[in-house]
Formats: sequence, structure tokens, C-alpha cells
Amino acid sequence: MPEASDVESVKRKMRFDYIKVKNEADSRALEGFSSLLSFFQRPQLSVRDMIQETTAYLQRQFKVRWAMVGLRSASDGLFRYEVHTGMRPEAWARQKTKTYHESDFDVRGSYKAGEISKLTRVYLEEENPLFVEDEQVVNRPVLLRVKRKTVDEALEADFVDTLIVGSHDELLGWIEYGGTVAGKLPDPMVIRHAEVAASIIAAAITTHDRLAASSQAV
Repeated sequence: MPEASDVESVKRKMRFDYIKVKNEADSRALEGFSSLLSFFQRPQLSVRDMIQETTAYLQRQFKVRWAMVGLRSASDGLFRYEVHTGMRPEAWARQKTKTYHESDFDVRGSYKAGEISKLTRVYLEEENPLFVEDEQVVNRPVLLRVKRKTVDEALEADFVDTLIVGSHDELLGWIEYGGTVAGKLPDPMVIRHAEVAASIIAAAITTHDRLAASSQAV
């Protein structure tokens, strides 16, 4: 049997190691997932509040300049932006009027994309120049058409889409985010966290729809 002092040393070391890890960046990022999962414990599951928290989490944790989430409308099947964090009011006013079809999210669709993973693709400014009337959708139009100097530099109109996909591979929506405040493209860790967040949102949408259907059946 270990002596009492040895037992206390073991417990003290475990507490110290836990506190140390808890304050590290990777561990703090897990708190964002805990925040999203907490929405399932509320009396009423608000998908809108959850996706708003998702944009805030991505900006807060990874310092992306802006983030938005769009969803498929049950009424007409079109996809629209629903919430944002970090967009200037004029840019958001323009963005939220835009509608998309599911085909627009195909890597072989209307927009030229680089497929990063099954869920994520990147859209670069050089391959998707904005029409003059659409230049107000970005936060800093004056920086459009600046030349890219390095492979990890983010231009003003660059963005990444992470798809929100249901259990039968149906497209439910998407998370969209720009470069970081340091002027870099989102790194793999940002993308992986966005993909996990997208999975949580997909589960929330499925749960919300199932509960709504059950209440209507009663």
C-alpha cells in the first residue's frame, strides 16, 4: 500500500496536469463543442441559437475574420444564410438576400472549388471573381483584386465552406468562414473543428425535425 503522502502526491499531480492541459489551446477548443452540445439539454432545442453560437465559437477560438451559417429552407428547398459573426452590416444585408440551389455546392457546379475533404472545399478569389454588384458582400471591398503573395495568404474574397450533411448524406446547410485576422487561410485544425461543429448541427436539425414531427402526430 502506498503511504498517505504518496497518495496525496498522486492526486496533486493529476490536478496540476489537468489544470495545465485545460488552459492549452487545444483543450480550450473542446469547450466550444461542450457549448454546442449543451443545446441538447435545454427544454427546447433552438437550432438558430446553436448555429449562432457556432459562428461565434469559430471567430473566438480561431480568430477567423467572419463566419456564417446557412440552412436549407423547408418551404422551398433553397439554401440561405441564417446567421453570422463578424460581417459588417452592409455586407450581411447583401448576403442574407442570396439564395442557392444544392447544385451550387457541388465541386463541379457553378463555383470553382478545391475539395479539401468530403465535407470541406475552398473557394479562391482568383477563380471566383465577384461581379461589381456583388462586391458589397465582402467586408473590405477595397482589398479585392490584391495579388496573393504566399500559398497560405488569405485574400478578401477567399472563403471555405464546410457542409452540414444529414444521416442519409442529404445537404442540410453549410458553415462558411474566411481567413484569419493574421491574413492566413484557415489551417487544418480550424477545418476539422468546423467539420465536427457541422456534425453537431446536423444532429440538432435531425432531432429538432423529429421532435416537431412527433408533436404534430399527437
